[in-house]
Amino acid sequence: MRKIKLRWFVKGKGMHPFDRWKAILSKDLLELQQLHGQDASTRLRRLLKEQELGQHCCEAGENLSDFELSLLKMELGLDEQGWHAYKSKVRPPRE
Repeated sequence: MRKIKLRWFVKGKGMHPFDRWKAILSKDLLELQQLHGQDASTRLRRLLKEQELGQHCCEAGENLSDFELSLLKMELGLDEQGWHAYKSKVRPPRE
């Protein structure tokens, strides 16, 4: 089994963007998994969390290299279809 660990800290700048996006998206996915139930409140919270996760996917795509983005998806256990499914949940801004 091959594991790749990227743990870079830039002096004075905090966490490397890869690690920051991995932490954010891991938290989003965990919170989404914990939303069970079919009542209206839970469905709404799930929808909002999916939109937030989609927004974070878009932002990660803008801030990471292609290699880092591929590695991030792999480490999160998301394939291209799953990644794009979350991104498609993002609502366009109101005008």
